Amino acid sequence: MSVNIESNEWLQMVEQLQQVQMTQAYQEDTIESLEKTIALQHQDIQQLKQQLKLLSEFLKNMKQQEGIKRPEEEMPPPHY
Repeated sequence: MSVNIESNEWLQMVEQLQQVQMTQAYQEDTIESLEKTIALQHQDIQQLKQQLKLLSEFLKNMKQQEGIKRPEEEMPPPHY
């Protein structure tokens, strides 16, 4: 059984294969770029979580030490 492919059809198939290969390479680059972006964002989120935790603890400690009062407990400013 032999396959008879005309020259024109053969060239079209080769061009289609090349297009698929270029598309795949572009998609691989895009995926790699997205993975790097996700990794950086994950690091940023972890840092922000830690900063939020520290800030929350700081505010909690200030409130316990009477450093922060509720607005109704505050004295009005002297210009009132």
